[in-house]
Amino acid sequence: MTKSAKPKGMDYFSRLAITITARWKNLLSVLKAYFKRLLFPIYLFPTKLLTYSTYYFLKFLIKLLFALVGLIIDCIIFPFKSLKNFLKSLVYLIVAVYLFFSLLVIGDYMTRQYGSWAKFFCGAGVSDKLKKSVVRIVGGNMEGSGFFISENQVLTNFHVIADEPSPKIIFPDGKFITPSRIIGDADADLALLFVDDKYPDLVYPLPDQISFSDNEPLLSAGYALGTDIKGAATILKGNYIDYRTSKYSPVGYIQTNISLVKGNERRP
Repeated sequence: MTKSAKPKGMDYFSRLAITITARWKNLLSVLKAYFKRLLFPIYLFPTKLLTYSTYYFLKFLIKLLFALVGLIIDCIIFPFKSLKNFLKSLVYLIVAVYLFFSLLVIGDYMTRQYGSWAKFFCGAGVSDKLKKSVVRIVGGNMEGSGFFISENQVLTNFHVIADEPSPKIIFPDGKFITPSRIIGDADADLALLFVDDKYPDLVYPLPDQISFSDNEPLLSAGYALGTDIKGAATILKGNYIDYRTSKYSPVGYIQTNISLVKGNERRP
């Protein structure tokens, strides 16, 4: 008499696939029933949506509140359960106090040095952007620096182009162009040069409002000694000292401790 072979049982992955399929079908049926109750009758849908949302939101807030209260109670009780827990809590407290005061010191330093956190983050890449935006301006008897404040407008000093009806705008790569129109104000010592082509990548827009804090870092960009020295614009670093005005000029002046270089005194 031969013994019949027993059927082999399903392997692990087959059972897992059946379990996942069953749970997926159950989830779909639950969701289907839920949305059916939510959507129908259709005229009650807005009311149901509001009440259901409010219910689940309040339920979440209550659970969160109980969890926070429980966490606070556990934190209060934890140090008193044993000496080991007390020592751990003491170490955690010392580290937390150290980190807290470290953040205060860092925040105070950032405020004194940059005026605000926003100025610190906006300062990234300023030097490279200035080097691209600042151009040489060659007038009749003067040379100076200028920079694009729009796609086709270059701001410079009036005294640089005062004696030259067709000044030259020289780019960092050596290319030069002649402005098609010039607007100047001798009293303010400012001139706006208009060019025919547009250079959106070189624009360094002027802010609507400027505020400085004492000793705030500043950058000055320009071409030292004009065309006598080739290369990119010179970027010098310094600090804000004060804002000065003169009864002889309508323009205010920012005083810094940046060293002046011949041919590069009035730069952006």
